[in-house]
Amino acid sequence: MNGERQRNEIIGEAPVALVRDFATLPGWSVTMTSKGQWTTAERVLKVGGRQWVVGLTPTTGDATALMLWADEILVTRVRGDERALCRTACQWVGNLLAGRAWDAGTADG
Repeated sequence: MNGERQRNEIIGEAPVALVRDFATLPGWSVTMTSKGQWTTAERVLKVGGRQWVVGLTPTTGDATALMLWADEILVTRVRGDERALCRTACQWVGNLLAGRAWDAGTADG
């Protein structure tokens, strides 16, 4: 199952529905509170001579923030629904791992 989840991530499909589920994928780091609430999730990629970081964090209310850095420079950030941003994070990682632009196949890319 884990191999299938990693394959899905590489092709940009969402193998997870909630941020805490990223802890089951190779390469993802999820920080949790003692009460089981996630506080950050990050995936670091070294692609094309650059270091990319895809990160998620909870914000006010029920919103989640998704950010992308390239070599410590913020490239973009999005706020929205946790499930939707999990799909977007997987798409960004999949695009980068496949050698495509991070936003390929999105409304912006």
